[in-house]
Order: sequence, then C-alpha cells, then structure tokens
Amino acid sequence: MNLQNLGNRIRTERQIRRITQEQLAERADISTNFMNLIEKGRNMSVETLVKIAEALGVSIDYLLSDTIELHSDQISEQIIQNLSTLNDDERLYFLNIIKQYKTLNKLNDG
Repeated sequence: MNLQNLGNRIRTERQIRRITQEQLAERADISTNFMNLIEKGRNMSVETLVKIAEALGVSIDYLLSDTIELHSDQISEQIIQNLSTLNDDERLYFLNIIKQYKTLNKLNDG
C-alpha cells in the first residue's frame, strides 16, 4: 500500500468537505500533529483509518482506492458519496459538466 497516496486521498477528501486538519483530527479522536503526519504518508492503525473514514463519511475502500481496482458499482457509489457532500449549486455545476461531456462525446463519435 502506498501511504503517500492514502495521505493525499485523506487530505483531498478533507479539503472537499472544507474542514481543517484540526477539525478532522477532533472528529477522528486523534491529535492534530498525528493527522498532519498521516496526510504526509505516515502509517496508522486500522482503527485510526476507520475513525478517519467515518469522520469523512467515506468507506475505507474509497480511501484505499488508489491501491484497489474499482468496479463500476463501486465507482457509482463513490460518485454518489462525493456528490452528497455538495450543496445544490455545486451539484448543478457537476451535472452541467456531465451533460457537456456527453455532448462532446456524441460530436466526436458522430
């Protein structure tokens, strides 16, 4: 397992949710210093990984997805999980991106 990728994934998810390292550390019941080290690739226990995943509202599989091959149902689940953290305006933004992507693909294919 690449701990740097895991740390990056945790950082990204934290930033998407607009919470600080301090807030995530508090929610996961760990020190801010340890949270900082985790985001830099420090090893952690499975228990800590579970706490962080719960605090972020994501699955452990999702956090580890850089090392796990995803199937289409897992990809859909992750899209739904990520969209659920957004407000309506942000969801509309991504809906428009999807529509534009599909339109461009149709133009390129036809």
